[in-house]
Amino acid sequence: MRVSRRQALGAIAATAGVLTIGATARSAAAEVELPWTAIGFSQGGQPLVLRHFGDAKNRVLILGGQHGAPEANTIRLVEQLTEHFVSTPGEVPGTLGLDILAVTNPDGATVGSRQYLSGVDPNRNWGGPDWAPDASDSNGVFRRGLGGPEPFSEQETRALADWLLANRPLLTVNYHSAGGFMFGTRDGIGAELTELYVNASGYWSPTPGGGGGSPLPYRATGSLNVWARSVGLNTLFIELSTPYALEFDRNLAGLKAVFPRLA
Repeated sequence: MRVSRRQALGAIAATAGVLTIGATARSAAAEVELPWTAIGFSQGGQPLVLRHFGDAKNRVLILGGQHGAPEANTIRLVEQLTEHFVSTPGEVPGTLGLDILAVTNPDGATVGSRQYLSGVDPNRNWGGPDWAPDASDSNGVFRRGLGGPEPFSEQETRALADWLLANRPLLTVNYHSAGGFMFGTRDGIGAELTELYVNASGYWSPTPGGGGGSPLPYRATGSLNVWARSVGLNTLFIELSTPYALEFDRNLAGLKAVFPRLA
């Protein structure tokens, strides 16, 4: 059943602009409230909830769950990272803030799908230089219409793209699963950030610091990362090694390695 925008707003109105994290078996320090913004709504009427850590002007965007429930470990990882930084705020430089979208595809997380309700893939709909209406899915299966009828045809994609262009974070960290590798930006500070994360986390990357070639056996068109680079935004695309493990320690190490370079 589709949920209306009014119903979705009503479901979260009681929180009055804050969301509680760490509600289960966490230290008292983690049981705090973070301000949040609903940057848009899913096709099923669910809010895209972006939480805000710190009030510094320079920001890092952290994304989980772009491919919904099949990559639920990325949602749990982002939630755990959020709780960790709330509990130990000194690990984030004071000149840096975090914006956190743990569930980038809430309908997919609810119904168990990688795609939006429309059937369009959330990471094939971005209007970069390689967008195509037909595309390979995350299993390498070529599917008609997977990229959408046009770039940014889906409201979730447009909402996140609009936010990125309006706020221009210094870095977007986008967690996926499962592959055990990562992609980053190849030039300038983006290349430095990629190498810092690679060295701290141990993920393989084609460049820099990880050899050549792509680990994907197919061409992934219309991705957020390629579009972001085309508009001058730095990104890290991290594939956790399995669909189950969070790999918290290695990703915490990666983030702590790049934070000082951005501060």
